[in-house]
Amino acid sequence: MSDRPARPLPPPPYRRPWSLAGALERGLALVSMVALGWLLSITLEWGGMAFGLWEEPGAGHSTRLLQTELTWLRQDLLPATGHPRLVAWTQEGARLGYQWSGLHALVTWLVTPAPHEPSGLTALRRTLLTFGDYLLAAAQITQLVGVRLAVVLLSLPAFAVAAVMGGLDGLVQRDLRRFGGAVESSFLYHHLKKLLRPLISVPILVYLAAPWPLHPTAVFIPPALAFGWFVQRTVARFK
Repeated sequence: MSDRPARPLPPPPYRRPWSLAGALERGLALVSMVALGWLLSITLEWGGMAFGLWEEPGAGHSTRLLQTELTWLRQDLLPATGHPRLVAWTQEGARLGYQWSGLHALVTWLVTPAPHEPSGLTALRRTLLTFGDYLLAAAQITQLVGVRLAVVLLSLPAFAVAAVMGGLDGLVQRDLRRFGGAVESSFLYHHLKKLLRPLISVPILVYLAAPWPLHPTAVFIPPALAFGWFVQRTVARFK
């Protein structure tokens, strides 16, 4: 056996905390999460219709979901802010989500046949019309996801405020720990840091995909408070 000392491993490549590649990666992750929530929501709605899990016949369940959450926004968001433009913005999110998904063009094509249309397209239209309730439910759910996505954007400042408050308190606790000569350890810091992103992404995904009415206050306020607490603990343990 050779007595030569083992060569030290090369240091890992330096990765900038903020870079264009990282921003694109986070943007793609956000788009993928929204698309996943939309597809899960439609799948759950269709599954409930197919197996008779909803009390309302046909697309009535999806219609009730959309109307319920729009009513909540008018009752809660408008008196709290006094800005009707915010409510109109959420409704605009429903319209844009419906149009960008392609369902608006599909439904328009189904109900307004073009003259001198090929027989193959006519047969396809008749086939799709037999699943009219499912297409209507998909349209309603797409509008619902658009409304919920607008609410998600309006809820992000709550996470930002909680992060700022938790970060400031964590810096104070960190200075007190350092000046007091306490033992420093990076174990809790690295493990707590991993929990910050799920505290934002998991509530958003559940909110977008849920096949039942969810009030935004119940969905986002507890995770926002937990996010602030974990930020405080993470910053306080920063070595």
